[in-house]
Amino acid sequence: MAKVAALWLRNVLRVLYQRRNVTRAQILEATGLNPASVSLALKALLDSGVILKVGALQSNGGRRREVLNLNAEAAYFVAVDLEGTRIRFALTNLFGDIQYRSGVDLEFGQAIEISTILAGIQSVVQQLDDAQRSRVLAVGISHPGFVDRRGRITAVNLDWRDFPLLEALRESLEVPVFLESAHRTCILVERWLGAAQGSDNCMYIIVGNGIGVGVFTDGHLLKGRAGAAGELGHIMIDPAAPDICRCGKRGCIEAVASCPNIVRQYQARTGGESARVSGNRVTEVFERARQGEPAAIEVLDRVGKYLGLAFSYLANLFSPEVMVVGGDLVHGQDLMLPRIRAELEKCALTRSLAGLELKVSSLGLDIGVKGAAALAFRQSLAQPALLKKMCTPFAVAVPRAQKRPRHRKIVPGRG
Repeated sequence: MAKVAALWLRNVLRVLYQRRNVTRAQILEATGLNPASVSLALKALLDSGVILKVGALQSNGGRRREVLNLNAEAAYFVAVDLEGTRIRFALTNLFGDIQYRSGVDLEFGQAIEISTILAGIQSVVQQLDDAQRSRVLAVGISHPGFVDRRGRITAVNLDWRDFPLLEALRESLEVPVFLESAHRTCILVERWLGAAQGSDNCMYIIVGNGIGVGVFTDGHLLKGRAGAAGELGHIMIDPAAPDICRCGKRGCIEAVASCPNIVRQYQARTGGESARVSGNRVTEVFERARQGEPAAIEVLDRVGKYLGLAFSYLANLFSPEVMVVGGDLVHGQDLMLPRIRAELEKCALTRSLAGLELKVSSLGLDIGVKGAAALAFRQSLAQPALLKKMCTPFAVAVPRAQKRPRHRKIVPGRG
């Protein structure tokens, strides 16, 4: 595949992924390519079965315009979300639509074994028959903490320090594996498909077991040295606070406002009565605040104040257009967003607040797996061998509802 032709294919596929149903004219406008380049790319994609003609629109001039769409069954991805109180595994189609899912519950700070991750991957891929399994292109993984150049992850919430996740998975899987931190996968997919769509200055703040931020500024994703940018949770928000973080420091925003620490503070205030709140069930604290329980309200007041202060730092530093909040905190958005917004408006510069939108993620708790799937898609476009595999002609699949899946344990690519 010629290098320039690959560039055309990538640009066209990105537009189709984001917009789903498009016309040739819309592709020309979105990509900036010339008509001849778009025509060649569309012909190759139509011939391979990767895109389909799904209808036509009547134009003002009387000519009908073809509507094009990705063939969702042209490729599959495995998406893994390691952030939160549950490992989520999903099988997605080329669009990133979830076809099948499974999960494993976690305790805060519990180390995850490679065997658990492999079993979860197998549990979703075994839903495919042989022909479909041959179209699995890659595994995308959204993880907490940060990863070094050799794929070793440090994530205190998973009790991982220089954990060789990438190496271990590559030894067992025959398809490529791509890793990215949760706050970056989430802002990428929010910017592509969600609440920050089209914004060049936006951020996603994840508040779950940990706290992190993914930032786009002037259209560029911030990664930082060694990919370690975005560790908002370990900003020392109050050096005099009694809260000790898992990183060993005192007064980190994560030590106060992460979901396990919301539960911890509530339990400390209620003593023996807190036994009714199980494990990491921050949703129960939110519900008790809705019922007017003073201890729950006191905790959420403190958490909202500190989060709003942290958000004001972000607003002043990056001057975003959109701040999107996600993670387990969305269960209490009715309680937390007003508190966060009040402190943000109190502490941030007026100029930083002008036109700023504070939103809750539009992709819900599936954002981790959707972000991992989008990561796998983007990386597949960037890898010549995977792009070639995606665009290799194949028999158009019968819709899944008409097929009976063959159930057996497999590893992607082995058949």
